Amino acid sequence: MPDQTPPPREYARNVLILLLLFVLYTSDSQGPASGFPSARDHAAERVNRSRHSLDILNATKWQDFAPKLIGNPEHGVAKYLNLTGFRKEDDYAWEKFGFFKERSELFSQEVRKGWREGQDNEQAGLVGLKGEIYENVTGIVKGKWVRSPVDSKKIVSQRKRFLNLTEISPGVDWAFRSEEYWTRNITGEEGTLRIRVDERDVMEMDLKTPRMPEQLIDPSNTDLVREVEATVTIQDETSSGDGWEMKVHGVHWPRMGIMLMTTTSEKFAGIFGLPHLTLSPNLYTSSQVLLNTTLEKTVERMEKAAWIDPSNPWTSSPGSQGDAMMPTPHCEFIVHVQVHPVQVDFRTAGGYTPITDVVQEIEKELRFPNGASLPMVPRLQMSTVMFSPDCGFILESKGPPSFSPTNEHLVGKKQEIWLHNIKNWLLMLALVMFGQIQLLKMQSKEASTPSTVGRVSLFTIGGMLLADALFFSSLSLLSATAPNLFPSALLASFASFLSLILGVKFLGAIHSVQEPERLERQRAQLVAQAASAPPPPPSPQRAAATAAQARAGPTAPIITTVGANLPSLGPTINTGTINGVPIIIPSDQDIDAEIAENANTANTAPLLPTTNPNAPTQTPPIASPGFGAVYAKFVISLTLLMFVSASAMSWPVSIRNAYINTLSFIYLSMWVPQIRRNIARNCRKALLWKFVIGQSALRLLPFAYFYLQENNILFSETDWKALCVLAGWVWLQIWILAAQEVLGPRWGIPRGWTEQGWDYHPVLREDNVEAGGLPIGLVQIPGTPTLERAPTGEDFGNRKKKDGTFRSVDCAICMQVLEVPVVAAGEDASSTTGMAGMLARRQYMVTPCRHVFHSHCLEGWMRFRLQCPICRENLPPL
Repeated sequence: MPDQTPPPREYARNVLILLLLFVLYTSDSQGPASGFPSARDHAAERVNRSRHSLDILNATKWQDFAPKLIGNPEHGVAKYLNLTGFRKEDDYAWEKFGFFKERSELFSQEVRKGWREGQDNEQAGLVGLKGEIYENVTGIVKGKWVRSPVDSKKIVSQRKRFLNLTEISPGVDWAFRSEEYWTRNITGEEGTLRIRVDERDVMEMDLKTPRMPEQLIDPSNTDLVREVEATVTIQDETSSGDGWEMKVHGVHWPRMGIMLMTTTSEKFAGIFGLPHLTLSPNLYTSSQVLLNTTLEKTVERMEKAAWIDPSNPWTSSPGSQGDAMMPTPHCEFIVHVQVHPVQVDFRTAGGYTPITDVVQEIEKELRFPNGASLPMVPRLQMSTVMFSPDCGFILESKGPPSFSPTNEHLVGKKQEIWLHNIKNWLLMLALVMFGQIQLLKMQSKEASTPSTVGRVSLFTIGGMLLADALFFSSLSLLSATAPNLFPSALLASFASFLSLILGVKFLGAIHSVQEPERLERQRAQLVAQAASAPPPPPSPQRAAATAAQARAGPTAPIITTVGANLPSLGPTINTGTINGVPIIIPSDQDIDAEIAENANTANTAPLLPTTNPNAPTQTPPIASPGFGAVYAKFVISLTLLMFVSASAMSWPVSIRNAYINTLSFIYLSMWVPQIRRNIARNCRKALLWKFVIGQSALRLLPFAYFYLQENNILFSETDWKALCVLAGWVWLQIWILAAQEVLGPRWGIPRGWTEQGWDYHPVLREDNVEAGGLPIGLVQIPGTPTLERAPTGEDFGNRKKKDGTFRSVDCAICMQVLEVPVVAAGEDASSTTGMAGMLARRQYMVTPCRHVFHSHCLEGWMRFRLQCPICRENLPPL
């Protein structure tokens, strides 16, 4: 009886796991090693610091923080707060704080000076509603920043400061401490700035009674206040080209259009000291009341979740928790933002709208659309001043009053408009994808036979497929992570998926059809390598046997352990006679010789199985990678491209732009592999012109949008020169494909660069009969009946008498008359080399087996099989 395998005992494994977990949880050595605090310790310490900072905010009043300022000797006694970064011993550059407040006030006055003037801009047809501003500024603005005149003109003497992080924030394990390696240190003179404001799900407080209509025109109305956070991206283009992204938190006064935000970290308690950074007592009071409430709730949540979430709720590093365990020191920022009044064009209203509340109606329609007749949504415009208290520099947006009005500070769109534009762009992208799908279906239908599929370049279709796969991956991720864009992103993702599926099917057909071609090319390479390799030296045994055979004579047997082997005398040729005429019988047809050879082989065969050392070795069959290997390479290339493109977002601007332009140039070089394959196969045309022109136009459209549209959805810089280069490169490739069809695929290529291919449109001459130059059916042999077909019309007969350069023959495919121009003997053939002669030769095709057909007939035939319709001889591909 066979042994039975005992059943597996799964319960033993489960018991072992439970015991191991019990030992780990009851062990006394839980937590990090001695001297290394855990994440919970960091969270508890942060909660204690936050509670202490909140107590100081509650106990202080206006002007309790009054640092010593440069250029103000009558300032009085300097006052500091017992907050991290606000202490005198921290040695921050608070002496520049006065300049920051002056520039902030100047920007606000520049915006408020024209409120409620009611003057019309007759040139633009706009009504200037000065004082009417967006109360909810959730959106994105972008513009240029410059270094403040305080820094650029060196008005302030740069004193040497010593920032000791150990004293500023004791107990914090910094990644490094030297100021030389601090991040967000802006050293250039100008660059680009982008601010994305988010006021969704924030607390708002109205400190007085509900506002009256006349309070809307009061610029000092500060009773309405709300929380705000923003993501600021600064690109320092004139120095290192780095782009720094940070998140700031603060307070927004909607009726004044002022926002004050700051970063918060272990070395700067910005959010707790923010009320002391305001410009007036009213702003201080309202912000203190709001922050006392919101910060108290946040600290309570931190105390409850200290064991679960040790992260910093006011982190300035978006998308990461760099402030949790070992924070990286960086420059802190205080950001003052002034929202500009809007300008409404009532010509686009389509109906009457009250002027007094037009902005409120626009905002209500954007948040809760109901089809109201409203003017075109005005743009969002802001100005900003940014001050770094620890790194000591002041930046500001580029615009009036320091610059001309052509520099408009920061301009952008509200988030609802931005999302609407993204949806429209995704829908347009889906239409482009469906157009590409239709073109790909047409080309796949056209190239439905092995002969036509073999003409198409694998790399041309593969390059398009790689771009479609990249679109599909990006759009799938977007549809899964952006609920507001889900329908549009899903449609575009579905379109790219369809294009990807059809492309993979077509690519697999191309790979399978071109498989014999690749195998033949590999065999040729192996033969060339074997011919160029030196012969191996003979073995000692083989050399001794050869020498013994030479001494014994040509017929002496070679004695081995197996027996006697007679040397082969080669194939014998038997002769015979028939009626006195000698005939030669080849060895492969001599039956008597074959019987004798078989008998001799049976007599001399060894009795025991032995190994013949001189047996010829067989070349192993060449293994070609299947389509699965090609698909794996495709997926690896796509993954590598996605990782490199994602990492390119953090590269310097110049290098990132060079990478994008280079990648775009390589992607739009999609017709180069097809041009190369046409040259290699001597093929004039492989793709439909609708496919070539349509794919080129559709794949250039996204580049045209981002390179020409200023307010595009990514807020990228326009570059019409780069677009002209890319479009010109695609146009040049199309012209080369057209020249290959008209002038020949190897037109302009030196003869020594490619193998000589068969010319289906040769120049036919009468004096080239010996070389077989004229096709069968056109040759006239003296003394034999003419092979020329009788003319079927009077006009042709008259022309035949006047000009003997044309001959006719029946086309074996369509059974119609084919008139072929022939150069008479002794005449010059220079007239056939021009454009007219080339077009005349395009009317017929001559095969290597010297049969002639109509060009369109033979081309249609060769779409299905590469054999001569008459003699079934293999034909070279077109």
